Amino acid sequence: MKKKKKRRSKKWRWVLLGVPISIILLGLGIIAYFGLDLTKQTVMLARAATTEHKPDLPQKKFEQAWPELPAPGESLGELTFPSLKLNVPVVQGTHDEELKKGAGHFAGSALPGQGGQVLLSGHRDTVFTKLEHLKKGDKVTFTTKYGDFVYEATSFKIVPADDQTVNVAKNYETLTLSTCYPFDFIGDAPDRYIIYTKLVSMPDIEVAKK
Repeated sequence: MKKKKKRRSKKWRWVLLGVPISIILLGLGIIAYFGLDLTKQTVMLARAATTEHKPDLPQKKFEQAWPELPAPGESLGELTFPSLKLNVPVVQGTHDEELKKGAGHFAGSALPGQGGQVLLSGHRDTVFTKLEHLKKGDKVTFTTKYGDFVYEATSFKIVPADDQTVNVAKNYETLTLSTCYPFDFIGDAPDRYIIYTKLVSMPDIEVAKK
């Protein structure tokens, strides 16, 4: 009888020990399962946060207009005055040799597409003879290797020949034309005839594919 009681007590002891052990093992299994899942989610979240989003369509890129200053006398393009039926070549520089080729660009001013004041000068008795007939609202197209820049005449002004207020940097795209005044004056004219414009349209300057 005593032997049977000992066997039964041992069985109950293992049963009693097995239940908490099973619970502990089950808990460890649950913790391991959810811990692994949480780790996977954390890794996926980290990847999502650090991976750069790439748009389906390529972004449009632009290059800087006139990355290098043109050489003196170099052709920059052509001015077209539709209302005057006039075309004028434009070169870099405003010295006598350059102005013999057409209208000259002041080297200290901006070039078309650079977002500043483009200042051009020309002789009243050669390339800019007809400018006295230009009216407010008339269009002026500056054709360059980057495309056409279209401006509209907005105002006119007469200033002394030594006036320095015309060649002033601006933070917006505009074209300013200057020539001697009066137009029928013989010799060195005492004044300058200034034409101010506003930008109407300009080309998209795309980066060339290499």
